Amino acid sequence: MAISPDVLATALVDLMPSYSELFTTWHPLFQKMVEKGNIERKVLQGPFREFAVVTAGPGQVTQISTGSEVIAGGRTQAATRGNAFAPRLIYAFDVPGKDLSEANGEMDLARIIQHYPELAMSDLHERISQQLASGNGAGVGGFLTLNGDTTYDPGAPGGARSGAIEFAAPAAQVNTVFGLNKATVAGWTNQFGLSTSFATNGRSIMRQTYLACARQQMTMGAPDLLLGDELSYLNYLEDLDTQVRIVTDTTEGGDRAPKKIRRGIKFLDSDFYLEDSITAGAAPFVAPALIVGAPPVSGGVIYMLNTNTWHGFTMGHDSKIETTGDFAVRGPFRLPEQDLWRYEIVLAMGLNTTQLRCNGAVCGTAIP
Repeated sequence: MAISPDVLATALVDLMPSYSELFTTWHPLFQKMVEKGNIERKVLQGPFREFAVVTAGPGQVTQISTGSEVIAGGRTQAATRGNAFAPRLIYAFDVPGKDLSEANGEMDLARIIQHYPELAMSDLHERISQQLASGNGAGVGGFLTLNGDTTYDPGAPGGARSGAIEFAAPAAQVNTVFGLNKATVAGWTNQFGLSTSFATNGRSIMRQTYLACARQQMTMGAPDLLLGDELSYLNYLEDLDTQVRIVTDTTEGGDRAPKKIRRGIKFLDSDFYLEDSITAGAAPFVAPALIVGAPPVSGGVIYMLNTNTWHGFTMGHDSKIETTGDFAVRGPFRLPEQDLWRYEIVLAMGLNTTQLRCNGAVCGTAIP
């Protein structure tokens, strides 16, 4: 019995909520943002999101000695406005009519779903993950990247934007991130550490950078997520003491996500994950030439992120027209003059941080 394209579409509509959850489970940054309620869906209207950035204490303290003093409140507010844009990305895949016509029952429908939409979602995840960490995800160059050595272009006025985390000491950072220039907005810089080799001072530099992030905004806590290249991850793992804390698997029974999608270990109170899309020594990472004594690009990168400061938002409201932008599925559409049915996964999501100074990076950790 042949499978109708509409039957496949109905099955995908039913499965998409779990697929969206699977995507966030795949990537620890998204997972932590979802757990903390930092992703807004079907809320915003307009081309971008504007947010307040307060990088210093917003007021003053007045000591009362006689009772006649004028309270000097609100005179030192250092609030600025940043903005983030959500690129609209559409991943289209085609299902041959021949496959549908030759399908027999539920088992063949399950295999079609496994071969096409699930692989499509996996491919989209890999592209977004690579773009976020390295800035060179194929076809998704408008999505945010953490890599401050490259740019992304979400279609914002002014053209391409710099990646969020710059590989330089705070005083030397000059990039414009989320519309705010690091050189002119006090406190709008990320933390940075440079290790000569992991055996020499790798763990020490990691601790220093971690503590530098933690002391910036005490109410936000310390970084709770580390993403590093494979060599840095292995160097840290081999350098650990005999007692190693492994990140607990949070996969629940019935989840579509397979067990142990990402293997994590603990660094202080944060979860350290291998991000294999970071290829140390390859473009678009370049040598931080402004740093005296900097190692070559093969030195590796470890991002330190405080996910309390990261927020996401989607664009779109009508699930049948523009979609809600959260990995929603559209289709099927018959392609003219072809025996193909097209389906689309629509992602219109933006990310931003309100406290860049609570995040950082360490380089040089891939050197043994």
